[in-house]
Parts: sequence; structure tokens; C-alpha cells
Amino acid sequence: MSCTVYKINLFTYFIFTGVVLLFACSDDDPAVISAEYFIGVEASTNPATDVLSPAASIDEGIISPVNNGFEQPAWMTFIQGEDQIFTGGYTAAPEFTSYELVNGQLTKGESFFTDLDIYALDVVDEGTMVLMGSARTGLSAKVIYSINTNAMAIVKADTIDFGNDVENNQVAFPVDLAVRGDKLFAAYYMVSASGDFSTPQSDEAKVAVFSYPEIKFEKIITDDRAPNIGRYYTFNALEEAENGDIYAYSPSSLACGYAPVPSKNSAVLRIKNGESEFDPSFYIDFETISGGYKINDLYYVANGKAVVRVLKEDETNPAYLWATYAPTSDIPLLETGILDLNSGAFSLLSNVPKGGGGWNSATLVEGSRLYLGVSNSSYAGIYVIDVDNETAIEGAQIDGNYAKAILSL
Repeated sequence: MSCTVYKINLFTYFIFTGVVLLFACSDDDPAVISAEYFIGVEASTNPATDVLSPAASIDEGIISPVNNGFEQPAWMTFIQGEDQIFTGGYTAAPEFTSYELVNGQLTKGESFFTDLDIYALDVVDEGTMVLMGSARTGLSAKVIYSINTNAMAIVKADTIDFGNDVENNQVAFPVDLAVRGDKLFAAYYMVSASGDFSTPQSDEAKVAVFSYPEIKFEKIITDDRAPNIGRYYTFNALEEAENGDIYAYSPSSLACGYAPVPSKNSAVLRIKNGESEFDPSFYIDFETISGGYKINDLYYVANGKAVVRVLKEDETNPAYLWATYAPTSDIPLLETGILDLNSGAFSLLSNVPKGGGGWNSATLVEGSRLYLGVSNSSYAGIYVIDVDNETAIEGAQIDGNYAKAILSL
């Protein structure tokens, strides 16, 4: 495989037109590839090509997708499983495919299809995954798919109707799932059902709670201290700590798609282990403690500390709308910092370049370190962030548009 690398941003065009890009490269790759790390790389935009590429190291060197990996259709999502890697299609017939190590080599496995596009998911254990599908327009119900990942088969599909505001034509749009014990938590935000993704009702955090594994709707929990949780296509809006506490963040940002911008500040909430309500004793007003920054992404790492990608924005500038969905941006907005969820302390990492963002950002946690994909119009690479020492160093560079995922088996 050989694809020329170009750097342009098609996201704004894609999200609002709903265009389905045709597969640009074939999938006739080598059957087996040996490595410990694998990078989902957007190799080119013309033709549109993603590649699941092996990497000898993510701490140094250059990772190239050229003649190196399993080609994928465009707009692919890469998912870290317990002992598998999953690729998910964002197409008219969404396809999910497994990759796993066989005799030390990555091998392509089986696939299944869903009838709805998937916007939230959780890998429950080494044999189970849950996905939530939704239409992009209208007030139709969502579907929760229970997946046997060993067989790569849909065990059941539960149609669930929750959260929609029929009177105001607002749809509850999923952004993340988290299974903890006998509960399934589904974070969502309210957007116009007309398809323009405007957010006229966004001043309250909302999470739907279901029984698990039965998948029966139980209730919606809300918190008016913070605006809507998560953003479009994140998969990291509900982050679980070692002790089982779940942290949820509210961006409150035009740059991550909120239009109009909520009146409430960007914030962090918590659902304590064993509880199914927001913890009234916990609240971080992130905008205030950071001096005006807003959270675009929050990744829990270890020991009560999270890496956050943050920005300060001009809410009156229409060019900021969806601006953090441009991984090869000429005017990147995202800075990187560390948030101590126990003390509320925040610190910026000044040596990490500003990034353009993306859908669900490339990350991998190893102990107290987070490997983070960072990219803009002139750079694509990985930074290694140690939350205990509050340091960041440059890791491997990416020979391509940007890293869409950092994975390990």
C-alpha cells in the first residue's frame, strides 16, 4: 500500500452533509503483523485512507503507515479492547472488525454490522462490549447492542427511548457508555432533531441509567451545576477511576460544537462507586480554577489525576464552531494540562504543542503515563505525559496526517 499524504480538514463538510465516503483503498493487506503497539493512522485524505499500523516503539522513532499495516475504509474508529483491537465503520452499513494476536502476530478476525451508526460504547470485559446507536436526525429511539466479542456477534439489540424533548424538537444524543456493576450509564447531550446539531438546551448535565446486563431503563439523573456532558463522538465523557468512581466533564464550548454556548461553566462532576446519582459533595468549576480555560477532553490516568485538553475561545467568532474537530488545523486551539481531581489543582504543560483536536482523541494509559496523539497542520506525533511527575516529553512521530488511536496488545 502506498498513499500520498495530504493535510486538509473535511470534518465540517462531513458532519453537516452526512456524506458517506467510499472506501478508497483495498483491504488486501498481509494477514499477520508482529508488534506490541499499533497506531490507527489517517494516512491520507486524497484518497481518504486509514491504516492500522504496527509500531516497534511509541516512545521514539517514526511510525509510518506506508506499506505497513491493515488498510481501513475512511473515517474509521479504532477501539482498544481487553485482548483485541476493534475497528468500527462510520458508513451506511456500519461494520466492526476484530484484530487479535495469534502466535504473537496481529491477525484480522470476524466482523458484524449494526443498522445504526454508533456514537457511544464501552468495552466491558474480554468477551463483552456494548454499543449505542442513534439516528442523526429526528426523535427516534436509540438501540443498545450487546456484543460477544469472542464471536464478534450481536447477542441482543435493545430499543430504548429516553431523554428526547418532543415539545422542543430536541434529541438526546449519546456520547459515552460506562458499565459498572449492575448499572449501565449513558451520557448524552441535547441537540436539535432537525440535524443542524444546534444546542439550545444545554445548561444541565444529564446521564441515563439502565440495569445491566438486562438493559432496562431506570432513570435519568441531572445536575444543574454543570452543562451537558461530553461532546459529539468522544467516547471519554465517563471516565472510571481505580476505586470505581466515574468522572464526567462538561465542555461548554463553541469550539466543540455547542451553539449557542451554555451559560454554565465548563465543569467536572462525579458519580461515586455504588451510587447512581451525581455526588452533591463533588464539583469542579474548571473555568474558574483554570483562569478561563474550558475542557475539550478529559482522560483519567491514575492516582486521582487526569490529562485534560483545554482551550480559551472567542465565543463571538463563528470560525470557532467545531474548531476542535480539525486535527490538521492551521490555527490549533487545544493546550494540554493535568487536573488533580482530588485537590482541584490544574497545571498547563507548556512544552506540548497546541493541537487541532479530533473526534475521539488518540490515547493510551500505561501506569501513571498517558500517551497522547498531538497534531496540527505542521506536526503529527505522540507525547508521553507522566501525571505523577507532571512532565511531558515527545515520543514517536507520525508519518501521516495524525494518529487516530494508540493501541496495545
